[in-house]
Amino acid sequence: MSSFTLSAAPNTDVWKKPPTHNVYDAPTKTVPAKPLSQFKSAKITFTADWTEQYDQAGLIVTFDSNSGREKRWIKTGLEYYQGTPQLSTVACDRWADWSITPLAAFEDTESITVLIEQERDFMGPSFWVYYVKQDGTKVPLREICWVFGDDDCTGKDWNLTVGALVARPAKDAKSDLEVQFKDFDVQWSE
Repeated sequence: MSSFTLSAAPNTDVWKKPPTHNVYDAPTKTVPAKPLSQFKSAKITFTADWTEQYDQAGLIVTFDSNSGREKRWIKTGLEYYQGTPQLSTVACDRWADWSITPLAAFEDTESITVLIEQERDFMGPSFWVYYVKQDGTKVPLREICWVFGDDDCTGKDWNLTVGALVARPAKDAKSDLEVQFKDFDVQWSE
């Protein structure tokens, strides 16, 4: 997919925290949904001027059930937290959890590339989240194992929607967050 820009108004987010906070209103640009069993990988590169607490952008993968189960999702990319750009991954099965690593721990770069891949090993299938350095080196950030926890590890009950995401959760921000995306690529098996 060619280059594109997404903007998020203040007070937009994708986040779910007990006991009742559940928001999914951030702007996205997605590819058509396909079965989880066909997903191989998704990769995107992006850049922005991060200024507000929790400004964020990257990939989002949404899991919609064929049998009416509650929506699940994974988002990964950059989140601006405590004045520092952080590589961020949030995985939401029942509730969201969040992991961050300072971007400066890897390299100083204006553009960020993240990758989600389905991987299978002798212990079973999972999703791996990577930060991709400018030289193409994949730096593992997180393994997410619940993805195939239902349906005998086949994922047959779930369809995936994969997309670019931008959010600006700060309610008092004075302007939108604008993010430039490029090299958005989603791979599926046939």
